[in-house]
Amino acid sequence: MRCSTQTLRVAALAFCVLATAAYAEVPEPLDRFSLSLGGFYPIVDAKVSANGPEVAGSDVDFERDLGLDKHRTLPNVRLEILVLDSQGFSIGGYQYSKSARATLTRDIMFDGNDYNVNAFVEAGLRLYTYNAAWHWWFAPVPSDVIGIGLGAAYYDLKGTIDGGLSVNEHSASAHGEAEGSAVAPLLMLAWKHAFSSDLRGYLDFAGVRKPSGSVTGHLLNATVGMEYYPFQNLGMALEYSSNALDLRADRESWTGRASIHFHGPAAFVRMRF
Repeated sequence: MRCSTQTLRVAALAFCVLATAAYAEVPEPLDRFSLSLGGFYPIVDAKVSANGPEVAGSDVDFERDLGLDKHRTLPNVRLEILVLDSQGFSIGGYQYSKSARATLTRDIMFDGNDYNVNAFVEAGLRLYTYNAAWHWWFAPVPSDVIGIGLGAAYYDLKGTIDGGLSVNEHSASAHGEAEGSAVAPLLMLAWKHAFSSDLRGYLDFAGVRKPSGSVTGHLLNATVGMEYYPFQNLGMALEYSSNALDLRADRESWTGRASIHFHGPAAFVRMRF
């Protein structure tokens, strides 16, 4: 019994030593746990079309044709956890939703409906994107790490137009929409540099491509940023991010296409442990 107790004590001591050593091996640019809460304030350029099988349709610029404001603050959440010293996972995403009313300055065709010039319309645009990836980190020098991530991204897009149209010189209401959602494989590349334990810089790139199925397209993202920790576990981060989404949805009655570009600054409160 005494031997068993002593063995347990030795094993516990060895575990503590190994855990401490493992913790110390975490590269300087990384944290065991990081949670970012903030907002993305991009300029948004969005073009959406919904065309019937025998109708050419129009590419509708949601800012120019329908009066959507280019600027919009998007809440953003990001979680990063190291499970091992050089491996871990990340989860993040954002939602965009905007509606506006406008009087058309040109004729447009959307989802089989003709909206004539001077027609009053109400438009909506909604985009959800979420991603999760497993990362492998390599440290060529103590102050730098290079990362590769593999995972999946989910995106859900919907554009709608409600308004008046003219049928044989009579007014009528109409509703048109283009929507599509998909899950696609995600590839991420990243670089992080520690100027000190409290000041870091980073650059990352993410790409999603779905070449087959009822919804096809790609999503590309590039981000450059700096993070600063005036306190041990609490700091801030400033970023500039650019996103490009091109999506095609094939349905029995119509084909929808969307081209949406976001680019602008983001700010976060960041907690680390």
